[in-house]
Amino acid sequence: MINTAALFSTTFLPGQDGFDTETITGLAEWRLDMPMLFKLLIGAGTQAVAWPIYDDGEDCPCVLAAPMLQAQASWQALSALMDWPRDAAAIVARSAISALLTGGQAWLILDCVQLIAHDIDTPEYAVALEALRAEAQALHAALLRGDKEALAPLLAAGSAAPATGYWSATAAAQLADVEELGADELPFLQDLEVVRWEEDALCYEVRTAGEPAVTGLVTPYGRWIVPLSQRYVDLRAHDVEDGWITFTTTDVPDAHGVLDLNGTLVLPPAPGALYVISPHLVQQIDTDGASRLLHLPDGALLIDRVDNMCEREDGYIDIERQTDNDDERNVCGVLDKTGKVVVPTAYNSVHDFGTKRKIAIVSQRIDGRSLFGLINSQAELLAPCQYEAIDSATTSSPPRLRKNLIFAIDAQGLACMLTLDGKQAFTPLYPPAHHLRGVAVQSDFLYVVKDGMAWSMDFTGQLLEQFDTVENFKAAVTAQLSAALGLSKKKPVRRRSFTPPQILARADREQLRAMAALLLLGDAELAARCVDITLEELAEDDQEEEYEGDTPEAACFFLLWSTVADVLGHGTTLDWKSVDEVPCIGQHIGLPALQDFRWAGRKDGEAMAEGLAAIAAHLAPHQLRLVNMHGGEDTYYLGVVRASDAAAFSKLALQAALRPVLL
Repeated sequence: MINTAALFSTTFLPGQDGFDTETITGLAEWRLDMPMLFKLLIGAGTQAVAWPIYDDGEDCPCVLAAPMLQAQASWQALSALMDWPRDAAAIVARSAISALLTGGQAWLILDCVQLIAHDIDTPEYAVALEALRAEAQALHAALLRGDKEALAPLLAAGSAAPATGYWSATAAAQLADVEELGADELPFLQDLEVVRWEEDALCYEVRTAGEPAVTGLVTPYGRWIVPLSQRYVDLRAHDVEDGWITFTTTDVPDAHGVLDLNGTLVLPPAPGALYVISPHLVQQIDTDGASRLLHLPDGALLIDRVDNMCEREDGYIDIERQTDNDDERNVCGVLDKTGKVVVPTAYNSVHDFGTKRKIAIVSQRIDGRSLFGLINSQAELLAPCQYEAIDSATTSSPPRLRKNLIFAIDAQGLACMLTLDGKQAFTPLYPPAHHLRGVAVQSDFLYVVKDGMAWSMDFTGQLLEQFDTVENFKAAVTAQLSAALGLSKKKPVRRRSFTPPQILARADREQLRAMAALLLLGDAELAARCVDITLEELAEDDQEEEYEGDTPEAACFFLLWSTVADVLGHGTTLDWKSVDEVPCIGQHIGLPALQDFRWAGRKDGEAMAEGLAAIAAHLAPHQLRLVNMHGGEDTYYLGVVRASDAAAFSKLALQAALRPVLL
């Protein structure tokens, strides 16, 4: 529905005996705005009343009502102040208003529901309605004292819409009921051909048999938004959602202009193309290819020489322009939908802003290299473009946060963490141990290189534990990734399933006990018993059965899992669709720290990832970490480890060819 203000008349108000929605009479309407005359006629002595054509308005005051006698007196007083009309159209318009007000019923109703940007029966709506009521009273007071300056838009000799609105005895009596009717029911369509019903514009597009190229737009109640007499061709209503209609003329077919939804000319036709970007922005491209960004509705020039524009996932708009130096790449910036500059055109790329932190990754070409930095939505450069890489989920995503820090690699190739204000959390000293960021940085530590060896390092720059040579570390990771992706084609394909005899013969019992102990929060005795039970069951199992896993330990682990998780209550499995099971996670993982878990602030549409993050945040004060044993799978194998055991658990899992994700 197009946001519209309307004036109706009725004999009785809602709640009074005799009120009937079928007796409401439409007087005037205006799209997108509230004409000054509508407010003036409501004037003083107005009251807020319910309006039952809206479901929420059945019992809640949502429109303004005033006695019709008062409105008639205000119109007579205003007419006395007006300049004498200079043309027949102005005379007819004033006469129509006088006739409609005189023939109206006892009450004048201003329906402003669609133009108040809040829901009925909310405090915000009530405040907005009261502000409109105060404005109407102020205009009435200006009329009584003869203040011509305050009433200037209404007093000009040719005064008409948008100050006075559209007045007609056929104006829609109920805005909620504007819909397509049969052409044979509408006399004004009898000699016209209906091209189509434009649902978004709530108009018929029509033409005559004599000039099929010339089209117009008319409402079901006979209001001509675009009269055929204007001789417009190629009317385009696909931008109605943004509030605009584009068109060309018969005289200059390649000249495009813009109308608003009332048919008011906003941008005169000019040679070239027009692309509406948002309710406030339009891109104009000349026939020679020169492009510019204009503000709507005033047509003011915002940016000249704009080469490309597109809407982003974060709701902002990317702009791109060519630099004077042909050797340089185009520079990019970001605007909001009103045309305000969010990021100036000074960067080679600008990633999306996050929804919470409003931080984006930007890049600049410096000495032949693309280097990255951080910027916020106030255009403040938090971190200068001096980093070889900044961690993000995709090449256009906001920076990825880990404990409110951002992983980066500086221009010298050294790993570091950045704070949310762009400062380095520690002095970079070591390069990352692997070029894949998902391997180089974990949830609370990094893999780095020192003296040819791979180490883990915490987010303060403190080395934790030495693993292996860098070559062996990379080879192990590469082999795991290649096997997972099915890329190991030149070598014999490794078995990824094992029978009970193979597991019993080759599984490392000490490694299994160590992993079980970590999942049982350090209870080594219970862990050893769980491993023994699992291996005993394997010995009695069908010897031809196969269990999947990249190693015997990995294959055995999921048998061990059923004991640790399902039997002892130290873990659980959840399907990726089982989001509703997250709030009751304490029933699945029977640990004291989870018994009082509540998914606070849960929003519609949030998936398992947000649920797991909420669990992890709840566990953090308990010095516990949530672990998913198979990151990226459809099924989540969840457990809990102590925060102090996280690095050791990751090391054991890596050795067993498991790929857990610590949250």
